[in-house]
Amino acid sequence: MSTCENQINLGTWELTESWFNKYLISVGDTSPEYVEYRIVPAIAISALVIGALLKRLKLPSGTIHSLQDIDTIVPVNIGESLTGNAEISQTRRRGELKFITVIYSVNNADGEEVQVGRSTVLVPQESVN
Repeated sequence: MSTCENQINLGTWELTESWFNKYLISVGDTSPEYVEYRIVPAIAISALVIGALLKRLKLPSGTIHSLQDIDTIVPVNIGESLTGNAEISQTRRRGELKFITVIYSVNNADGEEVQVGRSTVLVPQESVN
């Protein structure tokens, strides 16, 4: 990911056993493989990213999350610490909507990239100045 003025620090996440169990319960996932192999679902990491993006971008009410692409590079285990960074890669208008596309990367404590992705949100025109 390039460095520019659109860089967004998403923070650090500790993927504790407690967090992992709460996540699986909240989404109703009963797949035994995650528990047996102590692997964090890729979508759980993406959910952390989206949550942080929503806070950092301060998107208005009525915003719609319309697209999510995820590329998992290496599996993430329970107990790992991750950091995320994002960058606004594109903004455009179409009719009454503003499209904002963000690319992101997530690294483990060793600095190894574990997941990259792209997310697009649609912001209603009345919210856009």
